[in-house]
Formats: sequence, C-alpha cells, structure tokens
Amino acid sequence: MSPNDLTLVAKHVMKLLVERRFEELEEATNGTRLSADDMEGAVDDVGSALVMPPENVWRDLDVIAIRNWPGAFNLRFDLWTRTGRSDWSVELTVHSKAGKPVIELDDIHPL
Repeated sequence: MSPNDLTLVAKHVMKLLVERRFEELEEATNGTRLSADDMEGAVDDVGSALVMPPENVWRDLDVIAIRNWPGAFNLRFDLWTRTGRSDWSVELTVHSKAGKPVIELDDIHPL
C-alpha cells in the first residue's frame, strides 16, 4: 500500500467518525475490535463535536510498518474539534487482501 493509499484510508475513517456514521464504519472494519456502540461512546467521551483536521495534518500521519507482517501498517492520528487538536487519537491496522484495503479500528482513546 502506498503512503497515499494509507492517507486516503485515514481520511475516510476520520470522515465517518466526524459524520457519526458509526454503523458504516463498523461495517468497513468488520467490527474487528470496536462495535458501532463502542465507537460512539468513545467519540462522545471526547466531549465536543469532531471536525476534519486541516489538510496539512495528513502529511504527518504516524505510520509504522508492522514487523513480520509484510504490507501491514499501524496508523495513528489525532481527533480534532472546533477548538483544535483534541487529546484523543485513533489507531488503525491496515493491510491488503485480494488487492483491497482491510481496515481494523484498534482503538479510540485519550493520549
């Protein structure tokens, strides 16, 4: 997966969280680690409505290749509210299967 592909996945996940489309995100991640209810609870715990971050944030996406799993990556990015970067982040595992990205939403948690 290219860096651009990983950025697109992260933006898509962020957009679904911002728009509170938790069921759709659960479907996209096969509910691997978090259910729609878990996601909604975590986003509610942020305490303020989420917004898409400034475009420049995506250039500094935290991506780590997973050792002993070729083509798999751990992504981490911060959640944003109207007042700026929050103290909450999202962690994903992303890999490919049959040429399509597989997204696992590992956690939504405070920093």
